[in-house]
Amino acid sequence: MFEKLQTLSKKNTVTPAEFSGALQLLKALEANFCTDYIINKNGVDSVITGRTFLFGEICIKNNSTAAVEEYINYMKRHHASAEEQINFSFEKLFIQRPEDVLSFVGSDEDLLNKLEWGFVHNHTHLNRKNYRTVFYRANPQIRRIYPKYKKAIDYLLGEIRGELKD
Repeated sequence: MFEKLQTLSKKNTVTPAEFSGALQLLKALEANFCTDYIINKNGVDSVITGRTFLFGEICIKNNSTAAVEEYINYMKRHHASAEEQINFSFEKLFIQRPEDVLSFVGSDEDLLNKLEWGFVHNHTHLNRKNYRTVFYRANPQIRRIYPKYKKAIDYLLGEIRGELKD
């Protein structure tokens, strides 16, 4: 199962049919509590990659509203997870499809905080002087959708600023 997900994650584009198949594989891995792709080489187990990373890449390469929805559903199923990759991939989906992400997130502060954490850690060059510039440069669509999602965007910017040092 992991091999198929890894193959899909490396494609430039994931079709809707491929995405549907990936969802079935993902849910089977979840049902079996499989989080890491482990291979045994010369009697030593090695983690190749993780379920969350692969699913995040597949969602990004599917680039659809359905992918955003399924990724957020995945996050909700794993809300207690300390796995940082969840937030890294979430922020990448936000960069790609900000309006879809915000429409599903609404005012859910837990999800907005995960998005903020992903943004701060995916953009390591941030500081209190440049975070707004980086945010709007990474998300050019934000200016257009700001009136509709003002509360969530202002919350995100405030949380990002609070996380940063001078």
